[in-house]
Amino acid sequence: MRPQQTLRPSETAQLETARNACPEIAAACDLAREFTDMVRHRQGHLLRDWIQKAELSGPEAIGIFAGSVRQDLPAVTAGLTLSYSSGAVEGHVNRIKTIKRQMYGRASFTLLRARILLQS
Repeated sequence: MRPQQTLRPSETAQLETARNACPEIAAACDLAREFTDMVRHRQGHLLRDWIQKAELSGPEAIGIFAGSVRQDLPAVTAGLTLSYSSGAVEGHVNRIKTIKRQMYGRASFTLLRARILLQS
């Protein structure tokens, strides 16, 4: 899913061979590339059109993905439009869960709390 201009000539040739071998692969590749561009360039306003195109003309798997995106359309559109991110919070949650798993059954809550607070 790297941008087309960053592919090496051998990778471009392999991609074209796969696209020419099966029209369904070509359609899936085009839809996936469009979705990736929407994510990279934060173009949430294009999401509804992409979902409609994916459900009507895309392979079944991408149509299912588009349907699941449609179910949570406001949140996905906001994620593709706004510059806010919960990445930092998710990183802290992941770190705390990792520490908790390491200490499960071995130490008290007091020690777990101390470890979490000291590793901040």
